Amino acid sequence: MTPLTVIRLKPDTSGPVVYKPFSESDDFTEDWWVGDIYGFEPTQHLYSFFVGQDEVARVEIEIQDFINEEYEQPAHPGPYAVIHFLEVSGDYRRKGYGTEAVQMLAERYAGTPPVAFSAEADDFWGSLGWERYEHATEPYRHNSMFVGGA
Repeated sequence: MTPLTVIRLKPDTSGPVVYKPFSESDDFTEDWWVGDIYGFEPTQHLYSFFVGQDEVARVEIEIQDFINEEYEQPAHPGPYAVIHFLEVSGDYRRKGYGTEAVQMLAERYAGTPPVAFSAEADDFWGSLGWERYEHATEPYRHNSMFVGGA
């Protein structure tokens, strides 16, 4: 597997509307990555991962002091690196690039536990050895929360 390189992207904040810095691509879910963001905060971090010139993954992370209190809380206190979106390009899925991207981010945010809320990727987050937490009162209606080691 070819190693990944990572670039942290900066949104365009020059006007009243903030634009995400990702380019349109059939390889990624457009409404996650292209368009405007209202209320962008400096705690939001956007990354692209590449193999050579090919973009293989995108990630949106937000540093948060607290995570959703409706979930059982991890033993490690915040802040947390909450992964809002992680997507690997279709041609690069199931080849280890998502795992490598998450490992690179864990190194970048060392000491800050990573958190992901999973709608469809429970197997992926579980395969990383992350601890799974369920919604305290309605686990059947809410995504699972996964927390990695700090």
